[in-house]
Amino acid sequence: MRFRNLVIPSILVAAVAASPAGANETVNRKRDKALSGEVTGVSKTEVTLKVTSPKADTLKIPANEISSIAWTGESPDANVARKDEEGLKFQKAVDGYQKSLAASKSNDKAAKADLEFGIARTTAKMALSDSSKLDDAIKKVEEFRTKNGDHYRFYEAVNYLGLLYAAKKDFIKAKVTFDQLGKAPWKETQMASRVASGKLLMVENKLDESVAEYDAVIAIKPEGALEESVRQEAVLGKSRIMIVQKKFDDALKLLDEVIKSAPDDDVKVNAEAFLRKGDCLREQGNDKDAVMAYLAVDVLFRSEKAVHAEALYRLAQLWDKVGQKARGEEARELLRSEYESSEWARQLKAPAAGG
Repeated sequence: MRFRNLVIPSILVAAVAASPAGANETVNRKRDKALSGEVTGVSKTEVTLKVTSPKADTLKIPANEISSIAWTGESPDANVARKDEEGLKFQKAVDGYQKSLAASKSNDKAAKADLEFGIARTTAKMALSDSSKLDDAIKKVEEFRTKNGDHYRFYEAVNYLGLLYAAKKDFIKAKVTFDQLGKAPWKETQMASRVASGKLLMVENKLDESVAEYDAVIAIKPEGALEESVRQEAVLGKSRIMIVQKKFDDALKLLDEVIKSAPDDDVKVNAEAFLRKGDCLREQGNDKDAVMAYLAVDVLFRSEKAVHAEALYRLAQLWDKVGQKARGEEARELLRSEYESSEWARQLKAPAAGG
């Protein structure tokens, strides 16, 4: 993989103020450059944007390609909240979204719902590492899904709801929810639904059925970068099962395949591939090579905050084992300061985990 061309796209753009000519929103996209114009329509599958540059046009932007929208009249607190959320400072993010919701000058219902979703999503992220918050998170996300059946965040809400039910071990509701996710019109989302089902089956210790779900996704010929990314997630899922089964050599082959074939700008997939490679090598007792794999996450993929936090936790353990205690303390301090609310920071206070 050629990292000289690595691009880590930012999904966060400052809120755009209203212009004299009227509404002016910025639609931030996951892989393509942001677009500015007037949002004239929102549905659960797309956002309609009227643009004037480079020429007057009306664009239909698929909902699954949108990372965020900076709305006209949006309080600056919203962008700060997004940054806090990205940095895993979840409670600060919730407070920021709530403050922005109260201060917003927008009369757009979709804009208000977007902030409400920010609160629900961030609460969900907290709950996924703190089971005491699951009921509250489920309530918030379920309320958003019920009230906003035609919002561009709808299917994202469905996905989080499935994850929350899975974390609560309510596997029946999780399966029903992921099945709803599979009804989205985009092939990659349908593939993602099966990847989610594979993860669910793995949690239930139905490893053979989980592998079957992953293999079904792996067998699909991807058409475009988003579908290829989901396919690689399925390969990563299969490698996780092999790690559980202690088939470390087989898992390493899959992970090396992902590292070799994943696009440089697919940071999410590359980050987890190196993380899981570190897991394999650590389980095999190959501490020095495991350090190098985790270090790749620390150096190259810091934008993937959750994965970076886990890599720092592993480095904090392994640096000590390879005689680099000072670097181990550096990793611990960075984990505490940057990811104070993460499960990995909390585990620093607990006995060291072996897996």
